[in-house]
Amino acid sequence: MKKIFKIPLIYNFKSTNYFNAFILNALASAAITALAIEMRYQLYQEKSFTYLFFSNFYGSRILTEKQKVFIVFLTAFFTAICVYFIMHLFFGFGGGMLTNN
Repeated sequence: MKKIFKIPLIYNFKSTNYFNAFILNALASAAITALAIEMRYQLYQEKSFTYLFFSNFYGSRILTEKQKVFIVFLTAFFTAICVYFIMHLFFGFGGGMLTNN
């Protein structure tokens, strides 16, 4: 079977020095944090679609702080998984996180 594309898509920007490593890590952190903050902001607005979706999911009109924290945590977790996968696809990011037994 023939490969359609090779990973990483961008070859000349890897974490080969401190500057590139810091830039790539800052890019991943910024994307994860921005999406988590946006979710928290949506949960403050009681008339937003996101708030109404989760309040219906929990079966109540008002979300408690614990529910909001749990929603934001799950959002940040799944966002991190997606961001790290995309960063690996584009830059080969995360290969240094692997270890031998």
